[in-house]
Parts: sequence; C-alpha cells; structure tokens
Amino acid sequence: MAYSAAALASAETTGFSADKPMMVVQQADSPAEAHWTTTGNLTGTDVTLAAEPAARAYDEFGGLVTSTTGVASTSPKYYGFNFSTAISFDVLLLTGHNFNSISITSVALEIADDAAFSSNKIEIAKYTISGTTDNRILITNLNSAGGSSTYSPGGTAQRYSGVEHARLVVAHSSSKDPELGEIWLGYRYQLQRNPDIPWNNKNEASLAADYVSNSGITKRYTFYRGQALRTFQASIAAAAEITVIDGWFNAINEGTRPFVYIETPSSSAQAIIVMLDDAGLSFPLVGPTERRLAFSMTEQP
Repeated sequence: MAYSAAALASAETTGFSADKPMMVVQQADSPAEAHWTTTGNLTGTDVTLAAEPAARAYDEFGGLVTSTTGVASTSPKYYGFNFSTAISFDVLLLTGHNFNSISITSVALEIADDAAFSSNKIEIAKYTISGTTDNRILITNLNSAGGSSTYSPGGTAQRYSGVEHARLVVAHSSSKDPELGEIWLGYRYQLQRNPDIPWNNKNEASLAADYVSNSGITKRYTFYRGQALRTFQASIAAAAEITVIDGWFNAINEGTRPFVYIETPSSSAQAIIVMLDDAGLSFPLVGPTERRLAFSMTEQP
C-alpha cells in the first residue's frame, strides 16, 4: 500500500493561523513492531530501564522504549515503525528525550512504502538541535516541499495517509545512547474559536502531601509540580465545527484516551498532554442550531 499526502483543509489552516486551540490525537498507538536500530529496518534491539521509562502506560504503546542497546555507534541511528494498520497523521511530537544533552545534531522523520525504506522514501520533518535543554520537540508543519523529497520549514503543511512505515533518523557523532520517552504521530482537530471563559494559561497545580510532626513542623512530600489545568467553554453553531468536536471525542475513545492540547499553535506553541477530567462530553443545544461545548482537562504528569 502506498502512502499519500494532501494539504490541510482551509478551515484547519485558517484556525491555525488565527492561533485558535488545537487538539492532537495519537495515531501510532499499536504498531506491530517499533524500536531502535542502526540499519534502518527493524532488526535491532531495545531496552527499558528504571531510569529510562517506556511510553506512558495510558498510551497503549507497548513496544515503545527509550534507550538504544547494542547500537551505540557513531552512525545515524533510527527509531523505526511498522504499522499493521496504516495511519494518517499531520503532527510530530517528541517528549522525554536527551538529544540536546548528548549533542545530537538533528532528528528527522521519514516515511516510505516499504520496511527497508527503499521505495518512495521522503523526509517530512526535521529539527536541528541547539542549546542544552531537552525541551519537547513539536512540528505541526509536516511536508515534503514541492517535488523535493526533503522537508522544508516553509513548505505547505500536509496530512499523510496510508502510512505503514515510518522512522526517526537521529544524527550525531557521539557514541552515547539516545533516549526518547514518547513519540506522537498525531492527527489534529483544529478549533475555530477560543473559549469564552477568561483565558487562564497560567492555571497550574502541584500534587503534594503534608506530614505534621508532634512539634508542629510540616514536611511536604512532592509527587509532581506545575501540572497544567485547563477549562474550555464555547458556543459553537457551525455544522463543520460540530463535526470536528464529534470527530475529536470519538478519536479519544469517548474521553478515555489522552490527547495533546495546544493553546496557541502558530505562536509560542506548547504541547500539553492532557486527559479529560470526566470521560464524557457536555455539548447541549442552547438554540435551534447552537451548542455549548464544555470540558475540563488536566496535564498528565
């Protein structure tokens, strides 16, 4: 089966350019095989260590691990995927990596029509590593520009469908092992409006437990810090937008799977992996055609 590419719908690009919120749903949740290798196909091995955790348990991504093993050479390493069922995606998100820390040069995403990457191979994303902080890598403009097989930051954003074979190409000259906590090959659900409620993009909470001794001294045990909390309420009347909401909710299995929430996708985009606080959708009619969308979500630690 050959993959295909198409430009995003005009409503998607309009909402994106206007910096309206975007929800991204993981498509790579059950590959037949996925791991590190130095040869490009899936013949290598991988490892899960306590200090290098595998993918988040709620992602249903059983084969995804972080560290290479037995492939610690100075050549480009690969993280390869073979999908038993072809997927469609238009966003790349990499989290929990150590690429800056070990001086990796760049990371790129390639797709092809075969596991050996010898048929119709193209590069649809590339990120040049700079600095020393291992921040999340988010690319919402996947493309293989024009007639070229190489990604262009200024190219037209594409959605790729029918993809069965994909791989990350990690280029560096070090013998250190790259680590990668999670890979999202995501499908976007682009909203056309901001929430009606006051915009609170600083709403955060930390989970801690206090122990008070007999002397009155309090000891605070911290589980995690700075967890983002978001609430969304908006009136939506356009049939196309209602369809987007229905599609998104179905894609997260009626609120039982995580998704990526991006508040301002075209400026200072930050990808927050969230779950709905309640596994349900409140979307009642408040007029002949208008519906009131309301949901709250919490960042996954």
